[in-house]
Amino acid sequence: DFNVDKVEKKERRRNAPLPYTTSSLQQDAANKINFRTRKTMMVAQQLYEGINLGSGAQGLITYMRTDSLRISDEAKKAAADYILSAYGESYLPPTPRVYKTKKNAQDAHEAIRPSMPELTPEQVKSSLTTDQYKLYRLIWERFIASQMADALMDTVSVDIDADNCLFKASGSTMKFDGFTVLYEET
Repeated sequence: DFNVDKVEKKERRRNAPLPYTTSSLQQDAANKINFRTRKTMMVAQQLYEGINLGSGAQGLITYMRTDSLRISDEAKKAAADYILSAYGESYLPPTPRVYKTKKNAQDAHEAIRPSMPELTPEQVKSSLTTDQYKLYRLIWERFIASQMADALMDTVSVDIDADNCLFKASGSTMKFDGFTVLYEET
C-alpha cells in the first residue's frame, strides 16, 4: 500500500544562454565539439581575421578575446530579424536582451558573436574547413539563442509514502521550446 502525500505542479522558465566570452567559448567547444583550448583559439582567430566568401576576405566573428557580454544594437536587430523570419514572433523576447558584464571585466570588446548574424552556418559552409564550420556554427547558434525567448516547462513533483518510506518523483514536459529549438545546453 502507498499514499500520495503531496503533488506539486509548477511552471519553470529556462533562461536563454548568455552570449560567449572567451572562457565560455572554450568550455563549450571542449564539451560540444571536442576542441582543446589552443585549437579553439586558433580556429576562432581564422574566423576573426577573415574567410574568402567569393567577394574577398570577410571576418565572420567579432574579436574572440573578451570577457564582455555587451552586444551592439545593430547585432541585436539583425538577430531579431532572423528569429522573426525563421521562427516567428513568439520566439522573440518581449524586449531585446541586455546582459550585465561582471564588475571587473574589461568592456573594450563585444561578446563573441557572428559579425553578420544573417550569415547562417549553412550559407558559409562551402567556404569553411570542417573545424571552422563547427566553431562558427557553435558561435552563431549560441548568439542567436541568446537573443531568443526563454523556454517554459511544466513540472510535477510527487511525494509518495509506502511502508514508512518516502519516495519522491518528478518530471517535466516542454510547454514552449523557446531558444531550445536552436540550441541545447550541455
